[in-house]
Amino acid sequence: MLSTQFSFKFIIAFFFSTLLLDLSMSKAQQLFPGNSFEGRLVLGSHAIGGPGGALQDKLYGFDLSFKKNISHLTDNWVKRSNLKSAGIEFIFRDLKYLKGYQDTSANSFGQAYGIAGQMNFELLRSGNFTVNLRPAVGLSYLNKTFFTNKKNRFIGSHLNEIIKADLVFQIPLNSKIDLSAGAGFLHYSNGGYRIPNSGINMLSISTGLKFKTPDVEKQSRQTNYSQLNKNTFEINFGIGRRGAYERRTGLLKSGIYAGYNFFVNDVFSVKAGFDAVYYYTVFNPAPIRDIETFQYYGTSYDRWRSGLSLGGETNIWRLALNAQVGKYLHYNSYYKDINWYWTTGLVYYVNPHIGLQAKTYFHKSQADFINFGMVFKL
Repeated sequence: MLSTQFSFKFIIAFFFSTLLLDLSMSKAQQLFPGNSFEGRLVLGSHAIGGPGGALQDKLYGFDLSFKKNISHLTDNWVKRSNLKSAGIEFIFRDLKYLKGYQDTSANSFGQAYGIAGQMNFELLRSGNFTVNLRPAVGLSYLNKTFFTNKKNRFIGSHLNEIIKADLVFQIPLNSKIDLSAGAGFLHYSNGGYRIPNSGINMLSISTGLKFKTPDVEKQSRQTNYSQLNKNTFEINFGIGRRGAYERRTGLLKSGIYAGYNFFVNDVFSVKAGFDAVYYYTVFNPAPIRDIETFQYYGTSYDRWRSGLSLGGETNIWRLALNAQVGKYLHYNSYYKDINWYWTTGLVYYVNPHIGLQAKTYFHKSQADFINFGMVFKL
């Protein structure tokens, strides 16, 4: 009964939100020609099994977004990627009914309020029917954590990163409104900044309405930013923090990378290089100190660990998303079976040679730390 009442409230909230969007369209037609507003009702479940098995809880939410049409841009990265629009998305999820994972964490979760940058890539078109991929990256505030309820071992901090991707099927109802339905993945975590940080992974289905403002003919043009469309040398470095176990404090680390980028086209490059991580505090096996210096798979007896990695980078305008897999050359780890690592990073380029970076280091499926720093390309 509670679940039925709860879902009914969400339906009411969703249609009230879409009504507000519809009422705003007359003004939006003048301010934002050719763009869109969208509201989506979401039903999801935790992707990792709990006491009753995987996908056994019901997590409700909704997404509201504004997207700007950029299909008139003539940059090669727009054509090659088939990017149609980009915008901002508000993401709400109620985690009240999350049952946890083989523990007693049921009912220890609250609500998540997030905002993210979203892109819309058109994968397929048949007449007016389209299939779209919508990745999004942003931040979310979760009002319950381990430090507010120790049964919650998934979330260690109020502020968490969002990684989101939706596959959306869309068909027009009329000239102003599209009906959409799709499936998606959503991840919450703090990248190891505060521990515990198991994170939350959601699989979901959704449906919604997209309100379109009348399109206007826009003059084709290029953006005022040009990438380095050639092979390049790259150096990046920064600093980050791995949270101490069940404490609000943390241990600092610095990541350094030097490598070479093989230019394939305006959207994609192959990357190969050398990684090194410096520990400001190494593992101390002495009693008491062992807990506060323990960093799980990232626990090291030495100041340095290093390795070689290979991967790729996708470039869209000033943004670049990269991922690499590496093999350690040296790592005096507490866990002797940790011989491989992988990284993923998001870079915003201030100019073609200098970028601001957030790069996460991983062992297996566990985030080690996020390295915030700078990227230099030559």
